[in-house]
This record gives sequence, C-alpha cells and structure tokens, in this order.
Amino acid sequence: MNIIKAKKSTFFLRVFTLLTLLIFIPQSMAHQLGSNKKPIAFGADQTIVDVDKLVYEPLAVEGLPEGAEIAHIRGDLGKAGSESIVRIPPGYVVPSHTHTSEELYMWISGAFTLISDKGTEKEFRGPAYISFPGNAPPHTLICGTKEPCIFYLAYTRPFDIIYETK
Repeated sequence: MNIIKAKKSTFFLRVFTLLTLLIFIPQSMAHQLGSNKKPIAFGADQTIVDVDKLVYEPLAVEGLPEGAEIAHIRGDLGKAGSESIVRIPPGYVVPSHTHTSEELYMWISGAFTLISDKGTEKEFRGPAYISFPGNAPPHTLICGTKEPCIFYLAYTRPFDIIYETK
C-alpha cells in the first residue's frame, strides 16, 4: 500500500515540476534546436538553422525607424563577418544610407523597391540578390505594402550605417 502511495506521490511531483518549468521558463530559454539561438552543427565552424524557427529581436539602430527585426545567424555585428536575417513590416522605409562594409542581400520574400542615390527606382516582386561594395553610393529600401519583407544580410566588416544628409 505504501509503495503505491509513494509511486503516486512521485508521479504527481514530477508532473507538478514539469508544469512549473513549462509555465515559468522564459521564452528566451526555451529556444528550439535548429533556431538561430540554438543552431545545429555537424562539425567545426558549421551553422545549420531552420528558418522556420528563427528568433527575431528588435533591430534598434540609431536613425532607423522602429519596427525592423533581426535574427542573428553567425558572427557579431560589432565585429567583422556577420550574417543575419532581417524582417521589416509592410510599408517600412530604410532611409537613404551606405555602409563602410561590403553589404550582401539575398531577398527571401516580400515585394520591395530599391532607390539609388540618383533617384532611380527598381521594383522587385520577390527573391533578389543585391551586392554593394563598401562605401557604395547611398540607397533606400522600401518594403511593399502587402506583406513583410524578409532578407538575408551579410557584412564583411563591423556593421555601421551612414545616413545620407541633404
């Protein structure tokens, strides 16, 4: 009889502990295997991330409007060689700017318009590849109005953003 009570007590204690952990573990500690916060690797210097499991954070950069989000994939924006996925809401405008670093975009989804420093506009309806050398002429990005824009972004040097002033 005591053995049955002890087993029931142990079972309920385990269930209670599990439920407590599920309720009180902060979301940031519960990242899924394969997310950018907990990437998979089959060997040294490998990063494997399931894009459906990305964990985005606000992209808080002076001069950049609120609303952009970033999921760091590799490296550190403050050091050479960073890779990230950025998500911006529909209608979002990245003001005219340049970078001292080379900048590579691989547009994943969302229609957008790219505007050169001379005012030339090019509309894209979907995936696109964009590469700018460091200190390229300024450019502006405008996300379309129907869906968020999502793109891969890589820098070869520490991240900086220099806004065009007129």
